[in-house]
Amino acid sequence: MKTLQAVIDGLVAHVALLDETGVIQLVNRAWCRFADDNGSRLSDYGVGSNYLHLLSGAAQNALAASKADPDAGFAIAARDGIYAVIQQDTERFQLTYPCHAPHEQRWFLLTVSRFDLHEHSYIMVTHENVTTLKQSEQVIREALVGTVSALSDMSEIRDPYTAGHQQNVAALAREIGHSMGLDHNELEGLVLAASIHDIGKIAVPAEILTRPGRLGELELRMIQRHSQLGFDIIASIPFPWPLAEIIQQHHERLDGSGYPRGLSGDQIRIEAQIIAVADVLDAMISHRPYRPGLGAGAAFAELQAGRGRSYNTAIVDICSTDTFQAHLTTIYPRLFSAG
Repeated sequence: MKTLQAVIDGLVAHVALLDETGVIQLVNRAWCRFADDNGSRLSDYGVGSNYLHLLSGAAQNALAASKADPDAGFAIAARDGIYAVIQQDTERFQLTYPCHAPHEQRWFLLTVSRFDLHEHSYIMVTHENVTTLKQSEQVIREALVGTVSALSDMSEIRDPYTAGHQQNVAALAREIGHSMGLDHNELEGLVLAASIHDIGKIAVPAEILTRPGRLGELELRMIQRHSQLGFDIIASIPFPWPLAEIIQQHHERLDGSGYPRGLSGDQIRIEAQIIAVADVLDAMISHRPYRPGLGAGAAFAELQAGRGRSYNTAIVDICSTDTFQAHLTTIYPRLFSAG
């Protein structure tokens, strides 16, 4: 064990070796320093302590302070991940989590893996400071979000209606996605995709987009190309979300009757299914350049008619709730202010 102690003491990461019950058998100097720097007693986090129990206690304390404290979720996820490695349900578990100091934002990467030595099995737990990497990722993420904003602005310059429509669809999609339990990253990608879902229309002549009355077959085909054109515009940009695929699929329908690829069922991303419903809602509720809005009643009737056939049943049902319909008044205050 002395040799092992010397090896892990040379590591920058905070390292602890646990036995198969979660009891800490060995810690390195970095682990001790981190505990000391954060005001923790080594007797609580050192050799002999049960790390699983410590994480459970941390989760309980966080929940006692605030039911919405995210630290509770991270502590529970870490505990369950360690337990999964102990039970050999997985070979490796990783979790990136925030551990902010009073005057500094910090992120750490927790890695848990099995470690065998001299016929004994240990669970190696490491906490590595990844703050610099996380900050770099955030800068890139903000730049990509700025790219989406610029594309949305480009749509507005060419066609103010399309920009307003995309903003409304993004607001509707956010509410639906939140109700469906999408996590923060999924919700962010959904809203960004919704905010530029019609970006491909910049390649469609404006006189066709705003023409009143029924379109000819050739004109209809030109408009229907916009979802594929949107994919082509976005596909080369390295977004951390599948924006291009979502944009390409937002006119697909569950029964395969949509375009451009005629996808059906689970072939269609859930984000695209959400935008499909939000798109129909806004298109029917809002005034168009060539006709007045058809009203919320007509929009919901259309969704109900296609429920389970064209549109995802769960999504349509969310749109039928009182909570969602009340949310419409914040998106369309002028349309609903008159009662």
